Amino acid sequence: MRSLGYLLQKEFRLIFRNPTILRMIMIMPVIQLIVIPFAADYEVKNINFFAVDQDQSPYSRRLIQKIGASTYFNEVGRSADKNIAVQAVERSGSDLIVTIPRGFENDIVSGDHGRVFLEADAVNGVKAGLGVSYASQIINQFNQEIRSEWLPVMPRSYYLLLK
Repeated sequence: MRSLGYLLQKEFRLIFRNPTILRMIMIMPVIQLIVIPFAADYEVKNINFFAVDQDQSPYSRRLIQKIGASTYFNEVGRSADKNIAVQAVERSGSDLIVTIPRGFENDIVSGDHGRVFLEADAVNGVKAGLGVSYASQIINQFNQEIRSEWLPVMPRSYYLLLK
């Protein structure tokens, strides 16, 4: 315990003897607090996605266009064949595969749930997780847009009766 006290005394003498060290001890944490928030950005952008559109319908094209229009995604290819998309992932050309199966538009129009499959290249786990999360949010927004288009226009009094 005594040796720790002697060591602390020695270090404090050294700090107060050299004014440059004292300034660095005071200024460096302030600089770090100012600079690090600008440098540490946890938002992932430029996620490459490959669209596998097996439905080839207006709704499937609209969904792919909506994902591609996002600032987070870049569309690197589109095909009806899933093997081409898998090859793009293996070549590190794509981070995410968005698969829209046959019957997507028919399911939506008939009132069923249209399915969309998301597959991520998990080599970069953070990018994969955020890519799937961002794409899910865009798909949910697309779903709300479609539902609002298909809702019949009802008078305001009818909505009040439903509550």
